[in-house]
Amino acid sequence: MARFRHTVTLTPVPRRWLESCVAALHDLAEGTDAEGARLRLPDGRQVPGLVLVRGRHLGPGAQYRPVRDQDGEPDADQCLTVVSWDRRRKTALEVVTLDGDPAHPARLVCALGLTSAERPREAWLSATLRPSGGSGPSTWAAPDVCTSTSAGGGRRRATAATRPAPR
Repeated sequence: MARFRHTVTLTPVPRRWLESCVAALHDLAEGTDAEGARLRLPDGRQVPGLVLVRGRHLGPGAQYRPVRDQDGEPDADQCLTVVSWDRRRKTALEVVTLDGDPAHPARLVCALGLTSAERPREAWLSATLRPSGGSGPSTWAAPDVCTSTSAGGGRRRATAATRPAPR
């Protein structure tokens, strides 16, 4: 089985900037209401191109799919699943995309998460790409890759869980 590994060097972002972005995204998602499959923003506008297809909005197991432009139906080849949503403890999502290219069908699974949206301490991202057809059990997998933030100006290497510098 072939395995590829790549290390990425990240430039840290200011902690306060990260905290404000994470808080804004959580506020927006938590202020969005589900009316059946349709999602409504806090100002009443419909969320364009995204529907809830399973579960309670932001509850564990809730699944969302983008809507195809051509027919307005949910795209069966893409899905975002809420693994956990708790701004004090952990927020985790899984995104699955299927590529139906007859020559190279594949399935990409990305998992991302954050420990404590109120005061982010750790974030992670992992991706696994597998062929979804053809011969053999080949698997291409990226190792868990974690990002971190730092109040300082240094760079951090991200291949394992890292913690941000204190304020």
